[in-house]
Amino acid sequence: MLSMNLWPTWLIDTRSIQLIMLVVIFIVLTVVVGLHLTMSLDDLVMIYFRSLQGNTYLDTVMITVTSLADVFTMVIIAAVLTIIRSTRKIGMIFLIIIVVIAILVMYTKPLIGRSAPPYKFSPSLKLPNHFTIEDDSIIPFARNFSYPSNHIAIATAFAFILGFRLNRNSHLAGLLIWFFPVAVALTKLYLMQHYLTDAISGFVLGLIVSVVLSNIMGLDKPFLMSRFKGKEDTTTEAEKID
Repeated sequence: MLSMNLWPTWLIDTRSIQLIMLVVIFIVLTVVVGLHLTMSLDDLVMIYFRSLQGNTYLDTVMITVTSLADVFTMVIIAAVLTIIRSTRKIGMIFLIIIVVIAILVMYTKPLIGRSAPPYKFSPSLKLPNHFTIEDDSIIPFARNFSYPSNHIAIATAFAFILGFRLNRNSHLAGLLIWFFPVAVALTKLYLMQHYLTDAISGFVLGLIVSVVLSNIMGLDKPFLMSRFKGKEDTTTEAEKID
């Protein structure tokens, strides 16, 4: 009952108190980070995750999971969803969300100006030749900044969009999909790519963009074929009757 009160439906309205609270949280968190008021907590969390490094099995799991959230991987998944007729609409919406998030993060990073964590991840396993862990931003002027997390924002959008579809058939599946952005956030902390507040802000930003664009593009409405296609179908049926 409490969860229903906090988030009554999967696709909340753009004028809902829930979305307003998300925007307020993001703004407050951005201001606090910009004033460097979270560094003590962020450093403490970073030191803890650094203490976990050195385990080959754990390194393998973390690198594998974080690679699933690469922007390139997410774009491929969105493209596949777009090609499949039954998931075409959610694929198209997800593709647009990825672009919007990437643009927002690209300009927010240098605006806040928070440098990426100074610690470097040294894997305990031998990685394949030419394998690299993807940077959070490929744009040079945003590459060395960490707030907010682009990867986590996109992973959250993926969970929101795909979860909307899964939740129709299984509430459990719709709930379990949210472990994906959480797992991605843990890998980014473990790999020393982001601070805790970078991850939280990425999650909130991903939710905000997903809710707004899903409302605008009608995520909860059936996908309609083009007007011209409809005319063609009508004409064909009429010819058959004649």
